[in-house]
Amino acid sequence: MTRLIAIVFLIAIAFVLVRYRTNEKLQKYVVITLVSGFLIYTASIMITELMR
Repeated sequence: MTRLIAIVFLIAIAFVLVRYRTNEKLQKYVVITLVSGFLIYTASIMITELMR
């Protein structure tokens, strides 16, 4: 369920960035934040699965 919420959130952010044509600096920061958040999320899933 959490993955589904994360995917919907990422699609919504991408839509807003493309629709309203925000400046490139803001787009860059948002993309870096989303990618790093996704990597942290993936790492936490791996760690919890390995602990089981």
